[in-house]
Amino acid sequence: MSDEKNIYYYDVALALPAIWKQNIYTYCSGNDLRPGQIVYVPFGNSEKPGYIVKSTVKPSYATKLITTETSYFLPTVTQKFIDWITSYYPGTPGILVQHFIPAVLKTSPRKTYSPVSKDFALVTPTVLTSEQKAAFKQLTQDTLIKTSILHGITGSGKTRLYCELIKKNIDEGKNSLLLYPEISLTSQLEEILSDYFGKDKITVYHSKRTPAQLRKAWVDIHENKSPSIVIGPRSALFMPHKNLGMIIVDEAHDSAYKQDSGLRYNGLVAAGALAKQHNAQLIFASATPPLQETQQVISKGGKLVCMHKLAKGEVQDTKAFTIVDMTKKENHSTASYLLSKQLISSIGTSTKNGKQSLLFLNKRGTARMLLCENCGWHAECPNCELPLTHHHDSFTLQCNLCGFKKKSYTSCPQCNQALSLKSPGIKAVEQDLHKLFPGARIARFDSDNNKKDSFSENYQDVKSGGADIILGTQLITKGLDLPLLETVGILQADSALMLPDYSSEERAFQQLTQVSGRVGRGHSPGRIIVQTYQKSSYMFSYVTSQDWHGFYDVELEKRKKNKYPPYSYVVKIWVTKNSREAAVKASSSLADSIRKNNNLRILGPAPSFYEKAANKYSWQVIAMSSSRNALVQIIQNLPKDFYFDIDPISLL
Repeated sequence: MSDEKNIYYYDVALALPAIWKQNIYTYCSGNDLRPGQIVYVPFGNSEKPGYIVKSTVKPSYATKLITTETSYFLPTVTQKFIDWITSYYPGTPGILVQHFIPAVLKTSPRKTYSPVSKDFALVTPTVLTSEQKAAFKQLTQDTLIKTSILHGITGSGKTRLYCELIKKNIDEGKNSLLLYPEISLTSQLEEILSDYFGKDKITVYHSKRTPAQLRKAWVDIHENKSPSIVIGPRSALFMPHKNLGMIIVDEAHDSAYKQDSGLRYNGLVAAGALAKQHNAQLIFASATPPLQETQQVISKGGKLVCMHKLAKGEVQDTKAFTIVDMTKKENHSTASYLLSKQLISSIGTSTKNGKQSLLFLNKRGTARMLLCENCGWHAECPNCELPLTHHHDSFTLQCNLCGFKKKSYTSCPQCNQALSLKSPGIKAVEQDLHKLFPGARIARFDSDNNKKDSFSENYQDVKSGGADIILGTQLITKGLDLPLLETVGILQADSALMLPDYSSEERAFQQLTQVSGRVGRGHSPGRIIVQTYQKSSYMFSYVTSQDWHGFYDVELEKRKKNKYPPYSYVVKIWVTKNSREAAVKASSSLADSIRKNNNLRILGPAPSFYEKAANKYSWQVIAMSSSRNALVQIIQNLPKDFYFDIDPISLL
């Protein structure tokens, strides 16, 4: 190293925490390294991973030596993908690099893995239905159109169509990426794809895998020895993909595709950027496609491909909806405040007939929304047309967007009955079920489950009839096929409607459509009992008629009227302080400074939906503009103690 002629200098992009706004630093080596090569370098008192961005000239300051030079490389297309995300989501480039260089690479030497031998016969796939054939043709006939929305009702056979699309892609010598929102869906998708293509073709990547499994998956994709299929949640976007021909985003409506900490990226947007880098086909698939992405794809010349028929069975109308008005006392059961008479009766019938029941409870947001259980009244902001949030300490109703405030109520202003702040927990529902059905096998799945008790670990047992009553939160609504399921009960179906957010109707529609889609998928007729205090909401008519198109048109018109996304860009900015006064002062100062820009629409400052947490107070400011660049400029000038989320899917 004493010979200056043999020393090379490189700009290295490092994986660093969020506090570091810059992540590219210059290091030296005695070896000739190439762009994309993964290295480890000293940084402060620790060692950090990174990759070579480019060679550079010797700087005027002393440089440190690269300590470890691996034989792994981020492909050129991956480096371009990183550059795009860095420019699109400003502020945290070091966190972004963490996504692309897994820690497990340093813990083991580079290995070559032999393919898993095929010791089983592949399942002969079912013949495509006429509707699936038509969808396949639409999605493949025009290769110039790269992005499509696949709207297929639950049970229409979207997964079977994925297999056919992926097969065509493999036949063309290209790799495929299939994304899904929740790790709990892994076992079901892996089983289906393995039966069709063979287990050796499938690479699974997600955070619950062991370090050895993660390392093997990363290396397998890095080696790119044969056309393969990578499946995983949004983190699978950041693998060292090569030669991608197709990206399918399953359950594309799901909020799990949005990262809500660190680098707050939208997985759908990132999937679009990755597809563009690979010139790959991109398909957003769902029974309830996301409104914003659908509008954007169609407006840019993309396709909307629809499947409205069940793939199994001759009878299409296999589910019956019952909307139970919980404001009517005659619908309440004396045995359980949480379960209606209609739902208890249906569960009893299903259990007696050896069929399953599934009960869904949305836990988010109801405790701070004032609701009249007698007439269904709730307070609404006159400016934003969103529900007002009840603040018990100041006894006020406030809007979380614009800051509108008024005195709260002790009784309903319409019918003079007492107002409710009830928020039943899932464990309370479970206790009532044990009392009502003492002999039934009840399986509860929520965030309190450990890995052994999680839904993903018990899916096969539940599917084969190991539980009579399945009780859970949002994770049980997603893409699951339970052939023995007969009764679906939706508790507090209007709770999502009560959230003070412009997307609350869309979220409610998606949730109810998805959970009702767990039944009536061609196996046997099903019953869906929907319990609500807001029976008059326009949303329920679209849910019961399975009319996504009608809902889409109405909701899009509402967004346009109020200039909400997709008709504007949005950034949510918030600050957290030790006192409410400090949070109000800081957010007010920020709002005053950015209001000077006449091209921006500023809402707030207002308390965040979860104003107080860990003894700290959060207040937020919402900025909207027809120009995304105008919002990026605001972000780049934010004080250090402010947080932001650009293009948020929710303003809560």
